[in-house]
Amino acid sequence: MLRWILLMPFACLVAMGAALFFLAMASVASPAVALLIGGGIERLLDILFGLAESGIDPAPAAQAAFGLIGRLGLAIIVAPVVLVAIGSELFRLRSGLLQAGFTGLLAALLPLAMLRLSRTPSPAELQIISGLFLVGAATGFVYWLIAGRGAGGEQRVSQA
Repeated sequence: MLRWILLMPFACLVAMGAALFFLAMASVASPAVALLIGGGIERLLDILFGLAESGIDPAPAAQAAFGLIGRLGLAIIVAPVVLVAIGSELFRLRSGLLQAGFTGLLAALLPLAMLRLSRTPSPAELQIISGLFLVGAATGFVYWLIAGRGAGGEQRVSQA
């Protein structure tokens, strides 16, 4: 029980912090990811300041944009590692490869599902999706290093 109360949340928080670091590294390694992160924020600020300069209240646009950014952050950083952590505990998955793979898969697919991408992704979008997969996989591996190796608690040995 102490594992669920202390170790799993601690490991998830450390993994989420690592996800932010890995996302920054992905933006250094991939121009498409850098454009998504840096260029998107730059465009957002330009739009908001443009609205303010033209006399239009930018608050509704800012609320909508930051709400979307928050949901994307939740779908990329928080939800994958938490869902895989809970699943690995319930199903006693102790494999680092499975935890990293499932976390990476969720980190790549949850934003697509949230944005309802119903067309074939462009090459730049595929690069972003693969970057998100790698960020998620690294995040899942960090969780596994801290708490995943003992998923499900001690194995029970039946005595005859």
